[in-house]
Amino acid sequence: MEKDKNIKWYIIQVISNYEQKVKESLDNREFEDKDTGISEIYIPFKYHQTKTKKIKKKPLFPGYIYIKLNMTDKSWYIIRNTQYVTGIVGSSGQRTKPTPIPEEQIIKIKELEKKEISHYEDLQKVTNNKEAIKEVNYDIDDKIEIKMGEFAGKKGKVKDISIIKQFVLVEIEMFSRNIVIELPLNYIEKV
Repeated sequence: MEKDKNIKWYIIQVISNYEQKVKESLDNREFEDKDTGISEIYIPFKYHQTKTKKIKKKPLFPGYIYIKLNMTDKSWYIIRNTQYVTGIVGSSGQRTKPTPIPEEQIIKIKELEKKEISHYEDLQKVTNNKEAIKEVNYDIDDKIEIKMGEFAGKKGKVKDISIIKQFVLVEIEMFSRNIVIELPLNYIEKV
């Protein structure tokens, strides 16, 4: 049970776009040598649409990997000497071991990732819907209210409409700033 208390979350900084390669390298090390101390490796993902309209998965926080482990001299050495790893957040150098991050932070990140996946699945359902919406009762610059999804209840303004893609771009205020979000056509109503 004493060993479980030493297993904590850390953030590894890696070269952007090499997150998966680092995860695979560390997984292989764990497979070869069971005494690395690594318990879990986590890369939160989100989905985005490329210019060619393909949906691709990409890291939610490019350049960072979350790892749960018992930070021993051996595990610290393995991580620092893995290709594409540039550092461990919370380590000031001079051979000082990094400080762990609280479990609550990982829980929040996992909840954020679930919202991202849920939003993507909603978009997929609308896109794959055979009964596509042919017309809407709002226009560009109309004031609207969001009726569904994670932004339900927010009011905003229509910036762009795409009947072909079945999406609408809406400007809302969040964190004292205006942001533009993409929503399915049926998520909003004119006010």
